[in-house]
Amino acid sequence: MTKKELIKIFKQKKYKKEEKKNGKIVITQGFEKATEDKFLKWFETSNFEKGCHYCGTSNDKSFKLYQLQRTGKRHDATRGGKRSKRLELDRKDPSLPYDNLKNVVWCCYWCNNAKSNFFAEKEFEPIAKAIGRVIKSIS
Repeated sequence: MTKKELIKIFKQKKYKKEEKKNGKIVITQGFEKATEDKFLKWFETSNFEKGCHYCGTSNDKSFKLYQLQRTGKRHDATRGGKRSKRLELDRKDPSLPYDNLKNVVWCCYWCNNAKSNFFAEKEFEPIAKAIGRVIKSIS
């Protein structure tokens, strides 16, 4: 993971508050107080290379599964190719902010989607194990 890629990930995960044309306010949770420097210091190659914090899916496997979807060999579940190219950031405890970097982990798209903001880390463990088993079986 290059510094440029990390900065892009950090910027994509920034807190956003937008007012839509219909007057509705949409808030996207993300980094609000954490700085780019703190995020870069938080990143450790060894943690990233361990793969998904929940199921162990590697970044390379995640990309291979993405490619299966983009080439039509599997149904596209990537929201039009916008997600699953790489591991994503997730909060172990969704009630804590992203700014609490001790709470942020690398996560595969499938675990991130399934965990959502509903499950805490320990609650999600049995689900993640099942996801990991199934992902390993897909070639």
